[in-house]
Amino acid sequence: MHKKKLQSEDGNAVDLILDGQNISLTDSGRFAGVIDVEPQRVQSVKHVLDLLRQCPAEEPAPDLARRTIRRIDAREALDRSSILRAADHDDRPSA
Repeated sequence: MHKKKLQSEDGNAVDLILDGQNISLTDSGRFAGVIDVEPQRVQSVKHVLDLLRQCPAEEPAPDLARRTIRRIDAREALDRSSILRAADHDDRPSA
């Protein structure tokens, strides 16, 4: 499979399409708007998005919410323990 890396101009085309900005062609055949994007890049983005729309959408795993909450709780516990460890190693003299 050939991997293609997006360039900043491709990113601009994606932004233009996904942001839903009003687009129109200038006299030079380029899209006018906040960002200047070549028409072939916009057409490529539209083509890829059309292909993605044809893919069947997978249902999320039934335990997705539970696993997400568990990860959030674990991260919070880790953050709290690192704060407590820093407080334990405080070298300031007590008053």
